[in-house]
Amino acid sequence: MTDHTTTAETRPSDRPVIHITLSGDIYLKSRRTQKGLVHRLRRNLELALEAAGYSGPLQRISSHRFEIQPSEDEHEPVIEAATRVFGVASVDAVTPIPYGTLEGLAEGVARATSGSVRGRRFAVRAKRRGTHDWKSPDLAREAGARLRAEGGIVDLTTPDVEVAVTVLDNHAYVVTNHRKGVGGLPLGTQDRVLCLLSGGFDAVVAAWMLMSRGAKVDFVHISLNCAQSDHALAVGRELWQAWGHGFEPEVHLVEFQPVKDALFDAVDARMRQVTLKVMMAKAASAIADEVGIEALVTGDSLGQVSSQTLPHLVAVSKSSNTPIL
Repeated sequence: MTDHTTTAETRPSDRPVIHITLSGDIYLKSRRTQKGLVHRLRRNLELALEAAGYSGPLQRISSHRFEIQPSEDEHEPVIEAATRVFGVASVDAVTPIPYGTLEGLAEGVARATSGSVRGRRFAVRAKRRGTHDWKSPDLAREAGARLRAEGGIVDLTTPDVEVAVTVLDNHAYVVTNHRKGVGGLPLGTQDRVLCLLSGGFDAVVAAWMLMSRGAKVDFVHISLNCAQSDHALAVGRELWQAWGHGFEPEVHLVEFQPVKDALFDAVDARMRQVTLKVMMAKAASAIADEVGIEALVTGDSLGQVSSQTLPHLVAVSKSSNTPIL
């Protein structure tokens, strides 16, 4: 993808316009850190959009937004892909509204939305960025008055329809479809962690949570000669296919059935479960040390099952040379 500069006059009128708004988490950082986060997010977005079939430009139109112009066939796939990129706050399908004055903009908004509000309760929600001789409430009032004249019923509390208008400097847009993104920080902006991938969903959820904070997640699966292994690997694969744009994980497989068999011979039945978890943590820690990973990740939740009492979790944590998240 390449970065092109376009204007309302040069933008193709027959292609949908989609705005991708960046997560507020990014802008809590210093300007220097923001630059690196946005650069990584852009790369992850490019990979996600390409996988969804989009090959057009990805244009940054403000400090917080990117714009793409997919074809009709690409429209839904690219929206779905963009909402799954960490660091994206929202994805909006928008209609550009040309304007020169506040009155002209209000007229344009009314023309674009009158059909959806006629006979229904509505509210105009306006946002703007840039220097104008009017404020956002002025635009909301002007557009609202025109829509009321078209048969709409103003209701700012519980409207049936919200008319969302965004003005960026001298460009204006009506939002026709708003989709919430995943937010968080761009994947790949934190160091690698190693997730102990079990046969259930808890570990995958834990991995997703770390990914949402920018961490690159590798996996280790401890195999115990049961059907859960194939399931665990399949779920991990699904996680990365859907959410992992920007990083290819490594998966480590460890055959642990001999260890389990030995525990039945040498360890009291009351201590086998926690001992097995201690041995798994030691094995994962050894892998982490070898490949240079500084933290492990598990899906353990305090009190969820008998092996996840506080004393058991503390024992497992103390057994590992690598911190466990």
